[in-house]
Parts: sequence; C-alpha cells; structure tokens
Amino acid sequence: MLASKTARFFGKVLSTRPLDMPDMIRRRAVEAISETPSGLATTHFGDVRFDIDMDLHAIARKYYFHTHEMFLETIFRRYLPAGSTFVDIGANMGYWSAFALSLVGTAGSVHAFEPVPAFFQSVDRLRVLNPAYRLFANMAACGSGPGTLPMAVVRPSADNYNNFNTNIGSSSILPGFLDHEKTLTETIDVEVTTFDSYAAARGLDLDAIGLIKIDVEGYESYCFEGMNALLTKPGRKVPLLCEVLTDPARHPKLNGPAIVGLLQRFGYRCLDATTLKPIDVGSMKFEENILCVE
Repeated sequence: MLASKTARFFGKVLSTRPLDMPDMIRRRAVEAISETPSGLATTHFGDVRFDIDMDLHAIARKYYFHTHEMFLETIFRRYLPAGSTFVDIGANMGYWSAFALSLVGTAGSVHAFEPVPAFFQSVDRLRVLNPAYRLFANMAACGSGPGTLPMAVVRPSADNYNNFNTNIGSSSILPGFLDHEKTLTETIDVEVTTFDSYAAARGLDLDAIGLIKIDVEGYESYCFEGMNALLTKPGRKVPLLCEVLTDPARHPKLNGPAIVGLLQRFGYRCLDATTLKPIDVGSMKFEENILCVE
C-alpha cells in the first residue's frame, strides 16, 4: 500500500515540473525504501493511469517508480508541448507513451508501435485506461517495407526476470541479434509496416509531430529506410530520439557512425542525448542515445 500511494503521489508531482537533481534523488530514495508490488500495479503520470505487469521483468520496478532513464525527460518536455504528436517506435510496455500522453494532453496524440504481444497488451491497456486521451496502439514493427518477419523475443520467464543483460527490451527483428542468448529467447512472426505508409494512411500532419522515439534493438537502419518521406520533407525537421547500436563485427547494420552520417545528409544535427553535445562518431559505444534535430 505504501508503494502504491507513493508512486501515485510522485507521478502527479514530478511529471509536471522540469526535471532537476532533487527530483531524481527523491524518486530513487522512494524506490530504495519501497517494496516492489506484484501483479498489475498502478502508477500515474499526471492524470494518465499506467498499469504495469510487475511480473514481466525487474525493470518494471523502474517504470513503477519513474526512475527509468530520467535524463530523457528533459528532451520529452522540450519537444512535446500540449496538443502535439508523439511517435513511439518500439514502445515496449508503454512507459514513454504514458509519459508523453501526460505532456501532449487530450488535444494531442500518441502513436505507439510494439510488435511483441505481451508488451503490446500493456500499451493497449494504457489506451483503454485513458479514454480521454488519443493513443493509437499498433501491434506492429516499423521497418523498410511491409510484410511479416521473424523476431527473436526474450521470454518473460523466471530465468529472465532479473537478467538485465537480456532484458525484455532486447527483442529484435535483426537476424542473429540474439543468437548468443538462444536459450532465453523464442521466435515469433510479427507484422512490419513503414512509418511513411502508416503516416499516409492515418493522414498524420508531420509538422505536428513534436518527437519520434526509436528503440528497436539494432533494427534502426531498416526503420529509417521506411521513413524517407519524413526525413526528406521540406521545412522543419521532425526531432528524432533514437537508441543506436554499434557493433559491425556482429552485424553490418549495427553501424552507428553510418546512421549518424545518413541523418546528417538529411540535414540533421546528431547530439548525445545525455549531454546534448554533438555526438563523437569516433568514440561511439555499443549503445548510444542520440537526439537528432535541425
């Protein structure tokens, strides 16, 4: 009961103020002294209700106490004013979709893509629990073309629960990406679309999009190939927040410098999402969060 009340209180207070160090310390302190609930647990971002299946993975605790990648919140607040549109490609359990809903409000919209059934269920539950908000939940991945592709999925199991090296966000369509963890994964077929075709079918106003978040575990290159219309559109560049993975020896598409170069050719500046300084392509680590703006 203490944990539930605390998460709701902190959700209402912290999601409406600029992030600062005391906020971060306060949240981590609450997380440290609180028990982890089990089953479905409710937390809030402002008036947005977010129910989390705490039994899927240990990272759900960070979602519940709002301590997951807190440094990114500043970027979300900067680019998602009330009434704007957020696109969440690789939504996982819907943490950032829930946070974004609280920012764009009932006049804005969130378009979330999550192909893994167990995680899509969480995103769709977010939609159902918040009928006043416009959340479009899509059980699909974004890639370079439409179709059905095999995807390696980390199974929600006791063996994987505390294994952050193969956390539930590691599921990937990139061939061979999780070959080193075959005993912990299963392969499922998922629907793939392109963002450009989705935007055209929905009649999305690209200039109303405040931010697109891309977290697709090595499938970034394919995702960008499917959004050429957005990347080449005249006028304002839509800000992109992308997790980029680099390990060409593992797979040629895992090439962060090549992705940065591609986006720069489209007129973007690529910044380290942590420092907001230009990304140094010569020292990119395996995993980098980059913010791409005009």
